[in-house]
Amino acid sequence: MTADEALAAKLDTYVDAHRGEIDRRIFSDPEIFDLEMTRIFSRAWLFLCHESQIPKRGDFFEAPMGRDNVLVVRQKDKSIKALVNTCTHRGNAVCRAEEGNVKNFMCTYHGWTFDLAGELVGVPGMRDFYRDELDKSKYPLRQVAQLESYKGFVFGTFDPTAPPLADFLGPTGRLSLDMIAERGEVEVVPGIQKFVLNTNWKFAADNTFDFYHPQITHISAQAVGMIPTAESLDSGGAKTDEGKSLGVQRLPTDLDNIVMVAEYGHAISGPTRKAVEATGGKIFAWRDRPEAQAALGPVGAQVAGHPHVFPSAWITLGAQLSLRVPRSPSVTEVWWFTFREKNASPEEQKELLSAQIHSFGPAGFLEQEDGENWSQSTLQTHGTISKNVPQQLKMGLGRGKIRHEGGFARIEAPVNEHAQLWTYQSWKEWLKGTSWDDLRERTTPGEYL
Repeated sequence: MTADEALAAKLDTYVDAHRGEIDRRIFSDPEIFDLEMTRIFSRAWLFLCHESQIPKRGDFFEAPMGRDNVLVVRQKDKSIKALVNTCTHRGNAVCRAEEGNVKNFMCTYHGWTFDLAGELVGVPGMRDFYRDELDKSKYPLRQVAQLESYKGFVFGTFDPTAPPLADFLGPTGRLSLDMIAERGEVEVVPGIQKFVLNTNWKFAADNTFDFYHPQITHISAQAVGMIPTAESLDSGGAKTDEGKSLGVQRLPTDLDNIVMVAEYGHAISGPTRKAVEATGGKIFAWRDRPEAQAALGPVGAQVAGHPHVFPSAWITLGAQLSLRVPRSPSVTEVWWFTFREKNASPEEQKELLSAQIHSFGPAGFLEQEDGENWSQSTLQTHGTISKNVPQQLKMGLGRGKIRHEGGFARIEAPVNEHAQLWTYQSWKEWLKGTSWDDLRERTTPGEYL
């Protein structure tokens, strides 16, 4: 058995889709983390920034790509390049700022200077120290292998053999980004919220689809009316004994949900628009625009769940995009990009921004509560005994009949864990290091989950 075959066999035991069980070692094993960096974050298309953040020549934004940081730079001809932020002389960062506008990048170690395109244009002491023998053309800043934009969302990949961005995203990934792009002319609100949690990045990623936890985790948010209780979701929902003792009611099990699973691990999961509007939600007016209806399509127009672009980008219904940036097996840096509609009134923009700030991010009701759970879950993966207790993803297991229609693979079912299981099943295939063709085939939805 080769090393890759042995790894594949081990991964199949770590993620057992038939039993709906996940081995906790995948959240704390340093070797697994190293594999994620090389076989996921060095291959996948990763969201870097939005074009509204770099409108002028010389504008730049520093973005993470696995363990690397890249500078996304607006060029003199208005095109965009993404440069690895490391000097080709001794490796120092050539830029210490997170964003801004420059004419060039100068390394603060020895002064090597690079233009907006990453070409080496200045070397101190060229005549005295190098005798004019250094060929500057051989030492430009490294670029990402491919850089593309979808409706203003800039993505990059280090893999020159990766499929085009549109193919990687597919209908489900594109629909995910359309949840922001089709609101109209949008732009990022200045200031990216960034904070660190002591958690494995996958806990923060799979929580995207977890509509089982709000009834317990987010009791405080329900108490102040930020999210609806089960009573408002289901006029006939009777209180259970457990609900009375906790001061919160059980979510109705027949709540309409749509789950979309797609190639490469993308997924969307959560309630339908109809279900959300039944609670008094008024966040979908933009979908009634003819342009939005045409882009979303009849199925996409009904989706009101949370989209996740594999591996680490989550889009919210409130026009935010979050990156879960892995820093170590037990540390994740969370980034929040907040969007607004340019043509909205100042009052409307202010109201939306207030809701965004108080929902997610370091000041968000919901993520403060979620972060505690993720940190505790990560901590338990290090326990001598607790790390051997498998995680369970059995809700709806084997009952998720997949309908293939209009380019989408969807499941219509009550609250379930199909999308979480799909994410881990796809994650496993990424870690096996297969070719792009094999990876696509192995992450193509079948008939059931």
